[in-house]
Amino acid sequence: PHRLQQASVSESLPIHFALEKLFEPFLHLLAFFFFLPIAAMRALFAWCALLLACGGVMHCAEAAKARHLKWEVSHMFWSPDCEEKVLIGINGQFPGPTIRAKAGDTIVVELKNGLHTEGVVIHWHGVRQIGTPWADGTAAISQCAINPEETFTYRFVVDKPGTYFYHGHYGMQRAAGLYGSLIVDVADGEEEPFKYDGELNLLLSDWYHESIYNQMVGLSSSPMRWIGEPQSLLINGRGQFNCSLAAAHTPGTKQCTAGGNRHCAPVILPVEPNKTYRLRIASTTSLASLNLAIGKHKLTVVEADGNYVAPFVVDDMDIYSG
Repeated sequence: PHRLQQASVSESLPIHFALEKLFEPFLHLLAFFFFLPIAAMRALFAWCALLLACGGVMHCAEAAKARHLKWEVSHMFWSPDCEEKVLIGINGQFPGPTIRAKAGDTIVVELKNGLHTEGVVIHWHGVRQIGTPWADGTAAISQCAINPEETFTYRFVVDKPGTYFYHGHYGMQRAAGLYGSLIVDVADGEEEPFKYDGELNLLLSDWYHESIYNQMVGLSSSPMRWIGEPQSLLINGRGQFNCSLAAAHTPGTKQCTAGGNRHCAPVILPVEPNKTYRLRIASTTSLASLNLAIGKHKLTVVEADGNYVAPFVVDDMDIYSG
């Protein structure tokens, strides 16, 4: 039950299913006006939707793929910063599984709510959800929360390449660990407008030791009870609480370790000298704004929020949730 199931299967891109119901009266009117059977109009509509999604006939055969995933959301014990707490994970892992797709692909996620006492929804941060607003994962706005032990299937198209992420959008479930990366590569036959030798994924987050329920009550109280700064910052779900590389010179702190348990061992990013690497950076922080820098290196910004930008060089960058 805790295994990620993902497959790439060539199939017709199922975009038209969402819009066909919306445009059904219009299709009937066109069928009457042009003396065509309604079945023919539906087929024509489906073909036009397919062309719009794929960006042309030659790209359709390559882009029309589905990525099938089967997830179960549940509470579990974990030690993201070497301090054991209860968090929310997917398929027994934290952060949740990374989704990798290509522009034009359809993501299909069969999501079971294994939380015993509360609903759950998933928001796909940055995905435009054209024609599929009910897959946006905003509880009580675009969909009902998925009740405990119930299953809901998200189905949507990722139409733009870029670096995205997903997260829980019910209460403060994102702050409890319900999040993961969503990376969309360019479609087959397309190229990025910049070159690099390899890429690394950085999923940044803040981590509080206080339960999300204490946080919610404090932040919504009158007067508000500020919950303070996070106890740790996590990179790809890992950090170390109250430690310092300079512990010998910092009273009250302990020395950070390179080992520790598998949950909080430092993230190691393998690189080679004289190579150019693309850093795919996303921040799932609930309250903290972060500043990122790579020691003795410059950073060239090339893409933001799924949009290419004119490259510009910085020494560091401020990163907010997103």
